[in-house]
Amino acid sequence: MTTTAAEAPVARPPAQPPRLDGLIRLPQFAPISDEQLERLSAENPGWLFEIDGEELIINMYAGDESGDAEFEVGRQVGNWRVSGGGGRGRGASSGYRMTDDTGLSHLMQADASWISPERLEQATREELTGATGFAPDFVLEVRSPSDSIDQQRTKMQLWLHHGVRLGWLVDMANRDVWVYRADREPERFQRPDTLSGEDVMVGLEVDFSDVWRLADEAAARNAESEKD
Repeated sequence: MTTTAAEAPVARPPAQPPRLDGLIRLPQFAPISDEQLERLSAENPGWLFEIDGEELIINMYAGDESGDAEFEVGRQVGNWRVSGGGGRGRGASSGYRMTDDTGLSHLMQADASWISPERLEQATREELTGATGFAPDFVLEVRSPSDSIDQQRTKMQLWLHHGVRLGWLVDMANRDVWVYRADREPERFQRPDTLSGEDVMVGLEVDFSDVWRLADEAAARNAESEKD
């Protein structure tokens, strides 16, 4: 059964965006182009690079069941897209370079994302070259064991700050999904069977049964290893 809870941090994008957390921060990093960041990523497999203002954030890629969950949800979103949803879907290797009204810039990557046909029609060639120059309509973030829930919530707030309309934060450890929407409080769905794309991705219904199966199997393995 799907249940919700009102407890959540404030979802309204703040006037001053929160700081994006990471394993390593390099302050006052020299301006880096999209091409340089792609080369940095290619030469350092297993690491995820993002930019918060002038600081380079270094995280580890998921290498556990959270990566399987990213693929499963992303697969279903992709099937919906090619079956009539349209737009463009992107995976974890795609970046978004976004700048707010104050000039603060972030370069971020989601585990999966989707851009609507309407946004694509308005985009310039430059905005679609390299890291996309605007926010997607939908983002998926899956919390891996190395991520704190507060860290992931901060990232979701930043996505909303830059214009994302719908976001899902999947917490494998607690078997729940936090749904983020613009100008609304986030909603917590406890082990939902399905989630819809609402009015952002009309007609999308994602089945989470395989995601929770992966989470249950991982918990069983961990419990067994603790016995040994």
